[in-house]
Amino acid sequence: MMDDRDKKLIVKFVSIFLGVATVFVAVKALAELRSYQYIGRAPGTVNVVTVSGVGEANVRPDIAEISFAVTAEGAKVADVQKKATDVEKKVLDFLKEKGIADKDVKTNNYSLSPRYEYRQALCTPTYCPPSGVRTLSGYDVRQDILVKVRAIDEAGAIVGGLGTLGVTDLSGVTLTVDDADKVKREARAAAIKDAKQKAESLAEDLGVSLTHIVSFSDNNGGPVYPLGANKMEFGMGGDSATAPAPTLPVGENTYRSTVTITYEID
Repeated sequence: MMDDRDKKLIVKFVSIFLGVATVFVAVKALAELRSYQYIGRAPGTVNVVTVSGVGEANVRPDIAEISFAVTAEGAKVADVQKKATDVEKKVLDFLKEKGIADKDVKTNNYSLSPRYEYRQALCTPTYCPPSGVRTLSGYDVRQDILVKVRAIDEAGAIVGGLGTLGVTDLSGVTLTVDDADKVKREARAAAIKDAKQKAESLAEDLGVSLTHIVSFSDNNGGPVYPLGANKMEFGMGGDSATAPAPTLPVGENTYRSTVTITYEID
């Protein structure tokens, strides 16, 4: 005959068994219910729609990037380096007077190279050498400089001033935006909104509902420059010492983003 202690122990084991069995049955039932929504589908597949959206953001440039070179040539290394250094000093002094910070003046390249000439060897009445002789004729030095002008309305005056200081290859001015990432985000947000609207219209036409986003990709390109407004070239012809400073129309830069979104549908 069992005493009270044995009875309590049996009741405890039975309660634990029933609890575990209940949880097991509940989990199996939930799995079965979830499987109904995949009846008629291939295993592991879901119904989706994919849409693309395009967005743009227009902004007035606030920075002008000016590129140019300081070059010199001569018979001796010391001579060409001094010539280039003299021009560079004038350029840096001029830029400082215009309020350009040291951090916004950058040397992209500096090269010093020998220059050779081929001279025809002297011929005798009976013999002429088959080729000329390479002879060192001097040295060339070149320093490429990039200047970032933050007071963009002063860019024209700076371009005009640089043209009077003996620089060369003053051929490109790019008008850009300091915080380009902010503008790109605006373009991407517009593209996402466009894609979402397309997805909602498509879902309505199909008679389905959008549930959640399955995948997303973003092709956030760079700015689209209006032709003739924000990327210009300037020649060095004429008397640069008396020529007026060029006028640089600023216009707007357009940043464009394309996104692709895949939605699961019911």
